[in-house]
Amino acid sequence: MKALPQVECPVDHFFAPGIYIREIFMPAGTMVIGRIHKTEHFNVLIEGRARVLIDGEVHELSAPCTFVSRSGVSKVLNVIEDCRWQTIHANPENLTDVEVLESQLVRKPELETEKNKCLS
Repeated sequence: MKALPQVECPVDHFFAPGIYIREIFMPAGTMVIGRIHKTEHFNVLIEGRARVLIDGEVHELSAPCTFVSRSGVSKVLNVIEDCRWQTIHANPENLTDVEVLESQLVRKPELETEKNKCLS
């Protein structure tokens, strides 16, 4: 999949006392390989539709949709309609440094330059 063209998937970050929200926009027609999360957290599909591989099962999700992901899970998405997806994490130290938060919340990618992969 690394040989496929890469697509920009903009990410926004939101902070409130004790909470960190990461929001990603994924255009229709892309495949997205998510990072493996270290913690259980909420996922909110606020816009769009996608087929999502979670724990070996494919689910077709349509907004609005909220669910909990267990720790150690990575999701693979086939984006059917433009999607806006949020992950909501506990942030008891009220950190705002995204790199520090990512080091606490997701496993380090195999390649240092990898983040979420958005492929067309």
